[in-house]
Amino acid sequence: MPKPLGNKLALVTGSSRGIGAAIAVRLAAEGAHVIVNYAASPARAEQVVSEITKAGGHAEAVQADLSTIEGTKALAASVDKVFGGKFGGRLDILVNNAGTVDFGPFLESSEDSYDKHFNLNVRSLITLTKDLAPRMIKGRWGRIINIGSCHGETAVLPGVVLYVASKFAVQGFTRALSRELGPTGVTVNNVQPGAIDTELSPDDNGPAAQTMKKLMSVGRFGRPEEIASAVAFLASPDAAFINGESLTVDGGWNA
Repeated sequence: MPKPLGNKLALVTGSSRGIGAAIAVRLAAEGAHVIVNYAASPARAEQVVSEITKAGGHAEAVQADLSTIEGTKALAASVDKVFGGKFGGRLDILVNNAGTVDFGPFLESSEDSYDKHFNLNVRSLITLTKDLAPRMIKGRWGRIINIGSCHGETAVLPGVVLYVASKFAVQGFTRALSRELGPTGVTVNNVQPGAIDTELSPDDNGPAAQTMKKLMSVGRFGRPEEIASAVAFLASPDAAFINGESLTVDGGWNA
């Protein structure tokens, strides 16, 4: 049977590990050709590509540091070079997943931490979308899926002020852009994960992990694959009437 994303080209930023890697693998399993973006982990990115190709999928790794404007622009420009120009300047699915978080009291935060959060979590997302959305508009079909956070709804835990501010910005950008692009055939949505068992937020059974588990009604961390399932749905033809939404996948954190 044909796969729902067959002959679609997808770019997943920050996809050499964690949630991004799971998204890349899932979109490839649904039939998409996937660009696996990484900043500084070529071996990990190639592992993701290898996993996809061994399963019969198609993927290529592309290096770009999205914490810089130069890296973001370079990634957008590289899309034509992937898969030998097979897609003729087209891009069908953009998953803005790359992000970062620092922990600590806001009054002790540095300008570097501010720049780190907003350069990667917000500016790179906006810049990349602006550069690549015209490729979708030209084809009258596209899916832009931003990866926000359950912290884009509420500020339950202290020590993540800059992260929360950046993720609220992601939700606002999603809603506003969906209004502009809706008539073009391009949808813009936002997936907001809760605590997911990754290197960035490990379920290590320590005090912090136990606190987060108590905040979730299901009593456990999520798996990267569970976020990937939500992204795959929003990327599919079945989600054509969903636009400007934030799908919170947080195990009941914000219930």
